[in-house]
Amino acid sequence: MNKRIKSKVKQCALICAMVCWMTHLVVADVFPAKEGFDAYGGYLNIKGTATGRFHLEEIKGRHFLITPEGHGFISLGVVHVGDIGRVKGQCCDYLQEKFEGDWEKASAEVLANFREWGYNCLGYDSHKSIRKRLPHFANGHPSGKVSLWQGKAVVFPDVFSEQWKAEARKSITSMAHHFPDTANLIGIYWQDMPAWELKESKRKVGKTWVDAIRELPVSAPGKMRYEQFLRENGEAASDDDFLVLIAREVYSTIGPLTRELSPNTLIFGERYAGRALPWRVIQEALPYIDVVAVQPNSSRFSDVPFERLYKETGKPIIICDHNIAFGTPEYPNVMWETLPDAARVVRAYDTYLSEGFSMPFLIGYNKCQYIDRFKNPPGVLKQGLVQVDGTPYEELVKGVGKVNWDLHRQFIRSAE
Repeated sequence: MNKRIKSKVKQCALICAMVCWMTHLVVADVFPAKEGFDAYGGYLNIKGTATGRFHLEEIKGRHFLITPEGHGFISLGVVHVGDIGRVKGQCCDYLQEKFEGDWEKASAEVLANFREWGYNCLGYDSHKSIRKRLPHFANGHPSGKVSLWQGKAVVFPDVFSEQWKAEARKSITSMAHHFPDTANLIGIYWQDMPAWELKESKRKVGKTWVDAIRELPVSAPGKMRYEQFLRENGEAASDDDFLVLIAREVYSTIGPLTRELSPNTLIFGERYAGRALPWRVIQEALPYIDVVAVQPNSSRFSDVPFERLYKETGKPIIICDHNIAFGTPEYPNVMWETLPDAARVVRAYDTYLSEGFSMPFLIGYNKCQYIDRFKNPPGVLKQGLVQVDGTPYEELVKGVGKVNWDLHRQFIRSAE
């Protein structure tokens, strides 16, 4: 190779290096105007190991997420930012009316709001344009249509069949494609509030996963596995015990698949309903997950047995989706536990986070949600931080912002 060619190669290599470096600066861009944080929002004074990816460490008796640059990080995120682009049945198309459908412009506003309000990441359900700038979570539905909130529309699959295993691989492959393995990817969620708990499933869905397997044709793999279970256990056979076998089949399939396709990423697993934790099912997930994810419903942290959950699993815990709401004169019917006004919501939020993060196993709290949306519009309001036209609930965002920044300062001071 002559000198001229060598020079060109070196120039190309230098340009590539500079592009990668500049891309890194764009990718990691959480609180650039604030002191005490690394590019990902990690606390500079809390020292972990820099691995280039988010991971877990226990530091001085407390569990932390660790940023790619090697600093302690607590996930304070917001879920359903992707709802900005979902306008069917809504009274206002904020994305189109304010940003002419341009997600890049909308993302810039979201990022500015997050910086002001102290949120450092995107919870599940986000848009790719803003995932370039903030740490985020991947989400998918590899088990199928089995979320408790889907009610009578739930379809429990035969997870013992090769057909379901092929569908699970397709789903996880799609998730890995839509959420590339970048430094901004914190972790992967599977199903949202799966209908595991038998009594809750019977009440909401009308049947359980065990019922669905029992109803399969005699030649179906699930039915044959159920008949084998009955022969092996006789009078001692119970639906609870067979549910454990279903869970074992699910997790032993989707767990290794997720590791195979996203080897550098933490697995946060399914998002379990806090009011009905399926204790034995969760035990089956433990070999395949790094964190236990819980979606509580109450405005009181103590209403979910988090300490028992940590004791029984040994895994750090994230509150993956939670809200405390208030009714408005226009929309008195609101999802989540509802308090009389924004001031009391802020006080409850403050107490919830204070109690939660006093526990050494809690590594994150993700709030539902960014923008107002309506279920079965105009019936139930799914209340966000901003109204349907993008106008913030001023008292709410000012209050939760103060709580968030007080929490960040608490962690920064704790290492001094």
